[in-house]
Amino acid sequence: MEWLQVCIQLGRSDPEPLVAALENLGAAAIEYRDAADQAILEPAPGDMPLWRELRVQALFPANVPEDLVRLTVAAATGASPLPGIEFTRLPERDWVRDFNASLEPMCFADRLWICPTQSDCPEPDAASIFLDPGLAFGSGHHPTTALCLEWLAGREAGRRVLDYGCGSGVLALAALALGAGRVDAVDNDPQALIATQDNAAANGLADRIAVYAPDDLPPASQYDVVVANIVSGVLIDLAAALGPRCESGAAFALSGILIDQADEVRTAYSRWVRFDVVQERHGWALLSGIAGD
Repeated sequence: MEWLQVCIQLGRSDPEPLVAALENLGAAAIEYRDAADQAILEPAPGDMPLWRELRVQALFPANVPEDLVRLTVAAATGASPLPGIEFTRLPERDWVRDFNASLEPMCFADRLWICPTQSDCPEPDAASIFLDPGLAFGSGHHPTTALCLEWLAGREAGRRVLDYGCGSGVLALAALALGAGRVDAVDNDPQALIATQDNAAANGLADRIAVYAPDDLPPASQYDVVVANIVSGVLIDLAAALGPRCESGAAFALSGILIDQADEVRTAYSRWVRFDVVQERHGWALLSGIAGD
């Protein structure tokens, strides 16, 4: 079966009416794309991730007429002239299989490997976990995740670790593979909690990890390692919740922060943490330090 890929240059218009119309027309998949290279990692909870120049990409069965797509876009947007539309004919492929097949094992700090599930670890005796990209954020490819993995691999494993905003569970599982005693993984997305549990079970680590929605994390829990890879605005809002979770002398790392947001995040946590290191990669920063008394 062939497919018709449709790319619509929407600019700053509200995408929801267009998306609803494309779904009614029979779109098999719809996604938002950035048409202007504006960095957005994750939206804050409940927010719609809109770029300055938004492109909507939809996938239809090949027999859907292009003129019908144009009429649908015109009716949904009410724009004059019609937004730019590109049509591409695509052959049938197993896109997930092809993408996963292109992934390679990645090494962090010369001692931690993150490997696709169908691969072999290049160093079988090294600390390693196996997982593939899925619905939850986190596979080691994004700079913020890589920075966190390198930070975890570059220090001693903790007795009890908190991974706040766990996504796929990649950081929590890496901490366990590196020797952490136990990890509590927290996320407000139920899909992320399921992904973390599934990945923990697949790696034989389910007995040393617990997953929680934010409101369910036991209030008295304290940690000697805390890592959170979210976004700066959410991290700032969480300062009063995360700061008191640290034992005195706990190692603390925050990422998901654009470089020009680092000072604001540092200030929000200054009551609890002495940040002494800022690591940067491709416009993103990781703040790390030690919790005070």
